[in-house]
Amino acid sequence: MATVKFYTKSKTENAVINIRFMQGRKFDIARTTLLSIPNKYWDNKRGCVRSNANWNGKVTFEKRLNNLREQIKDKFNEDYTTGKEINSEWLENLIDDFFDQKTDDLNLKFVSDYSKYHLENLPYKILKNGTTGVQKATAAKYQTSLNKLKEFEKFKKKKYLLSEVNMNFHREFIAYLKEVHHLNYNSIGKYLTIVKTVCLDAYRTKGIKINDAILNGNFRTTKEATNFIVLNETEIDKIFNHNFSNTAYLDNARNWLIIGVWLGARVSDLLKLTSENVKGDYLEYTAKKTGQKIVMPLHWQVSEILTKLNGQFPYKLSSQKFNDYIKIVCEKAGINEEISGSKRIDTKKVDAKGNKIWRKVQDTYFKHQLVSSHICRRSFATNHYGKLPTPVIMSATGHKTEKMLLNYIGKAPKENADVLAQFWKNSKAKRDKKAKMEVFRNAN
Repeated sequence: MATVKFYTKSKTENAVINIRFMQGRKFDIARTTLLSIPNKYWDNKRGCVRSNANWNGKVTFEKRLNNLREQIKDKFNEDYTTGKEINSEWLENLIDDFFDQKTDDLNLKFVSDYSKYHLENLPYKILKNGTTGVQKATAAKYQTSLNKLKEFEKFKKKKYLLSEVNMNFHREFIAYLKEVHHLNYNSIGKYLTIVKTVCLDAYRTKGIKINDAILNGNFRTTKEATNFIVLNETEIDKIFNHNFSNTAYLDNARNWLIIGVWLGARVSDLLKLTSENVKGDYLEYTAKKTGQKIVMPLHWQVSEILTKLNGQFPYKLSSQKFNDYIKIVCEKAGINEEISGSKRIDTKKVDAKGNKIWRKVQDTYFKHQLVSSHICRRSFATNHYGKLPTPVIMSATGHKTEKMLLNYIGKAPKENADVLAQFWKNSKAKRDKKAKMEVFRNAN
């Protein structure tokens, strides 16, 4: 009797589900699926999700595996009786059919083709928090990366194999994105990261040969110095105290901004908050991106806003309108310092779909022009860094490591050294004060 067994080989945090299909000595074939699962939820001995797995996607995942198992058996009974050869290719085609991922028009050995294949399978990806499928914003990044890859291949008049994604490709792709698309090195670095991710996925899930430059870490991302725009406490007070009563939409945006800078939430979480998130003197919510539960005390300014609104949060608005309105809010409140930074500028060009092409241009601008929704979370982290224990800040912002937090707020080694120097200075002042008191007592 033919049997289907699901198993994993990887010991990493997330493991890909493989299939072993066998019948005595007649055949024993194996192929990978498109599915992956956190190792802690998987029972490799039984070939199924652990019975005690506390995971929201458990039922859906088990149902998908059971349906695949039944389809393999049904197709085997149909094909074997007609004399079709049951081999690895037969199993792989069946898996592709099951997930509606026919790749007849794709050659997965090419980086752009595999990028398309990878993009189409993102809805089945299991994330570290146990949820299935990536956010729309993540999928959009992969789609944009694929578009850039195709444009690069058209520019070079060459279609690149995965094995050809080497240091020469690395150098020429960077030059293309910089000189033709005028992107900054941080944006280019994000495209390089996705290309590397796609190549590694091809290697790990399909066993496709890739270049050693990907495996040995030489295929690195690019970076450049970034000006981190934040609101300090004096500026926050100016915004909080400014009278916007004659302009309802600005008053509403100001209220969201004040809540944001004292909460430290991502805008995707911030603008979805309601009175149901308030639990006494605390605010609780689950971060959409990480699934992490966040509990924060209500800052007095936030409490005043909620009291003014009879316990309700400001009325809803889109993240784009929030982004636009808080620039005006800051301008009206007098946040007009001239600083260096990057601003999105209309290039007066359009892409193949007729959409405007915008590019970030480094220059000196009024601070209110550079304000964006990111300023909420970044201001919270920056204003509290060095005043509160770092783990406390991380619990609010959702950063997993201190390194991630420091990179996010742009703290350089010199700034950390300044904090330490001030600490030592204060310690010395306390010691000197104590010594003087001892001299005074002895004199008496």
